[in-house]
Amino acid sequence: MLFSKKISAVHVPHCKSTQDKHSVRIAPPESVTIPMSMHSGAPAVPVVAVGDHVYIGQLIAKEGEGRVSSPIHASISGTVSAVGEKSISIKSDGKMEIDPQMKAPKLETLDDFLDGCRKSGIVGLGGAAYPLHGKWEAVRKNKIETVLINGAECEPYCTADNRTMVEDYDHIKQGIEILKRFVGAKEYVIGIEANKPEAIKLLTDLFKDDSSVIVKSLESVYPQGAKQVLLWNATGKVVAAGQRLASLGVIITNVTTLAKMALYFETGMPLVDKCVSVDGSAIKEPKNIIAPIGTSYGYCIEQCGGFSCEPGRVIEGGPMMGRTIASLDEPVIKATNGLVAMSQADSVILEPTACLHCGKCVEACPLDLNPVAYSDALDIDDEDKRELILKKEDVPQCMECGCCAYVCPAHRPLVANNRAAKKFLRGRRK
Repeated sequence: MLFSKKISAVHVPHCKSTQDKHSVRIAPPESVTIPMSMHSGAPAVPVVAVGDHVYIGQLIAKEGEGRVSSPIHASISGTVSAVGEKSISIKSDGKMEIDPQMKAPKLETLDDFLDGCRKSGIVGLGGAAYPLHGKWEAVRKNKIETVLINGAECEPYCTADNRTMVEDYDHIKQGIEILKRFVGAKEYVIGIEANKPEAIKLLTDLFKDDSSVIVKSLESVYPQGAKQVLLWNATGKVVAAGQRLASLGVIITNVTTLAKMALYFETGMPLVDKCVSVDGSAIKEPKNIIAPIGTSYGYCIEQCGGFSCEPGRVIEGGPMMGRTIASLDEPVIKATNGLVAMSQADSVILEPTACLHCGKCVEACPLDLNPVAYSDALDIDDEDKRELILKKEDVPQCMECGCCAYVCPAHRPLVANNRAAKKFLRGRRK
């Protein structure tokens, strides 16, 4: 991966119509269904039974086996109505009572900090959903010079991180103070796209007397929030293939992750709700809502006035990296930051044609990869030869950002091809 003066990026429509809309806490749903696998690593293991009464913030599933997992907590108060390996359902009692045993955890040593991160159930809220304690364990072995706080939020329609910066800036400040105590970095860089002027001004004013905190305005391009892109544009550093950021003296954390962490250490409240941007051409009243984890997407849309027309597709996340959901019964999970419902006219998928060999996908790739080579390799019957080419062309480095497919004039399913190529290599390794 080589960079000259500027990393590749594409200009996508921002569609940030909810950016200036204050987030609204929705009325609690009648029930929630909370998945046991909302994080990287092994699924959580239920510790409650059908008929148990639970409170908001109460532990309902412990960490699974393995090095990386995350506990899960009740997001509403009520009665456990179903327990399975994949999910736990809770019927609301309408009271939304907080666990009476909840209290702020002890925070004196590095072990206290890491143990708190583990018990909080917080995962990376920028999309990766990597357990928080796993990220900060890196400080045991690496000297961290820079903490890069990701407030870019480059995905179209999504404005939940922006609302965190505007509405919950006190917890961002508290989070940085906690990191100063236990991470000890020299600088804390908050990277924010220039299309969020209110957040930039507010945080710049908030930290004007703290020389260790830098609020950096970044160009509004996609995928500005990807770790490799953000790292380069905010610090000028490059992470090599397979290299851990901590080895460069850098750790990146999402701005909402940081605020949720501070809330936990202040109150003991684990990760039980999410701010979700509900928008798109098929949504009647686009808005930012705060929803309990496990709330159905259908209920979230109802809280935004319902559909304004028959939707063609509903996407969890944003249109670039999000996924089309199969059912409105699917629940909000820890990493859900957007819900985009598009009209049928806006959901048309154009038929792909033959590759024009124009090179636009290569030019647009932030990591200088070659999507055409991956597509060609998938057509090779000799699996040994296919594997050799895919490894040579470094397909595992693809972050599936969608830039290649976005610019392709032949409308080829390049992201799907890249994903299939990566899956093939994983299968060969096994």
